[in-house]
Amino acid sequence: MKILSLNQIRNADQYCIDSESISSIQLMERAAKGCFNWIIHNKYFQIKKIPFIVLVGSGNNGGDGLSLSYMLHLYGATVSVYGINISSHCSNEFLTNKNKILNHKINFKTIDEGEEFPFFNQESYLIDAIFGIGFNRTINLYWKSFFHYINEKKFKEVISIDIPSGLFIEKKHENFEGIIKATYTLTFQVPKLSFLLPNYADYVGKWYLINIGWKNDFLRKIQTKNFYIDHVSIHTIYKKKIRKKFSHKGNYGHGIIIGGSFGMIGSIVLSAIASFRAGIGKLSVYVPYCGYKIIQNLIPEAIVNTDIKKYWISNIVISNENINAIGIGMGMGTHPKTVYALESFLLKNKKIPMVIDADAINILSDKLQLLDLLPENTIITPHPKEFKRLCQSWKNDYEKLHILKKMSTKYKIFIVLKGAHSIISTPSGNLYFNSTGNTGMATAGSGDILTGMIMSFLSQGYSPKEACVIGVYLHGLAGDIASKKFSEEAVIANDIINHIGEAYLQIKI
Repeated sequence: MKILSLNQIRNADQYCIDSESISSIQLMERAAKGCFNWIIHNKYFQIKKIPFIVLVGSGNNGGDGLSLSYMLHLYGATVSVYGINISSHCSNEFLTNKNKILNHKINFKTIDEGEEFPFFNQESYLIDAIFGIGFNRTINLYWKSFFHYINEKKFKEVISIDIPSGLFIEKKHENFEGIIKATYTLTFQVPKLSFLLPNYADYVGKWYLINIGWKNDFLRKIQTKNFYIDHVSIHTIYKKKIRKKFSHKGNYGHGIIIGGSFGMIGSIVLSAIASFRAGIGKLSVYVPYCGYKIIQNLIPEAIVNTDIKKYWISNIVISNENINAIGIGMGMGTHPKTVYALESFLLKNKKIPMVIDADAINILSDKLQLLDLLPENTIITPHPKEFKRLCQSWKNDYEKLHILKKMSTKYKIFIVLKGAHSIISTPSGNLYFNSTGNTGMATAGSGDILTGMIMSFLSQGYSPKEACVIGVYLHGLAGDIASKKFSEEAVIANDIINHIGEAYLQIKI
């Protein structure tokens, strides 16, 4: 799914209007109807018991709110509408819908700048339709205070229409005082970039896509650098890789996982089992000698190779030349001999696709010149702190995205920045944001599993981009399935591994 700019969203709306020969107010009614249906579906038993307070601005977002108010009123809900008089300009659609609700005797009051804030019943649902995606300026102290008042009221729920009022769609905020905090955001057709960034999570809440009928032929033509990984994206990748009846293990790749040190062999175990669960045909493991019995006992499917050193890796030797992909770094430590071993290995390996994680990333950050040794299309999988060590700190999430793109294009590598909505940055400067996963996956070993899965997909013949995309999606989906069974608090890394199979079954639907 494409993540669009403000101008692209406006063009998509206009194309929909032109191609269907409908008016802008009819498209607005379609948007309001989508929000109404979501509210009815999710609040059915409460909608006639709990009153609605609707805050509307004077633009098209306010028009959406007015149209939604009218639908809720017809359904039998108690609705009070407040016009937030920040701007003297009113859109034609806003005026049309305002007249409609006045004609139907729906309670409407105007809040002017400087007057005392009205009393709001906290046992209400608040619908926020003040500013839409076109909002791009700061508001004055009075309205900041009003927004703060709204946020402090602790309504039953706050539902923002399209975007929380005051949130910019595609640029950073100097401060966050003038943003409504939503419980839910009902956004039209596509996710907005700011929804996927950590700085804005407390304002967006849970967001849902409302289909308003944009035309696929127009969307296909739009060029963008930002994408959202959803089930449709995965089907276009996964369906190409259907297994054939007379295939054998050699058809699904031979990978190797390199890492581990005394007390840290578990990370290799997790990564290796995950690579098998993701579908690899054959797997070798390279660990210090202290890991030999552990791997043999816990992963009998794997081929075990050991370093001459007992407690750390001192020399990376790949004896089998028929290796399709490498995963390296998990639990490896940063012993001086290990640092030298990694440097020597990078000098030698120029062909085999590689996923670099954990301590291998920490070694790279201590010796940045090693980044120049990475083969093109190498994949690195840092979490945010590891990424900061690799590059530099950032002042805000938009600067972080810029640094991600810059690093990927400079070294011609893929970066998987792990976290909520894990971000894949490509050598061409594109960004892919993942849609699966939950806070239960913030647990030891989760990242080791992801590395094993991505390496597995590389071994099976997926391109580096495909391996990253299906890797983060399936990893997150397995975590989502596990969290529904055990709760987010109770999920451990093995639970993610044990639900990779169910995740596969879901993407096959």
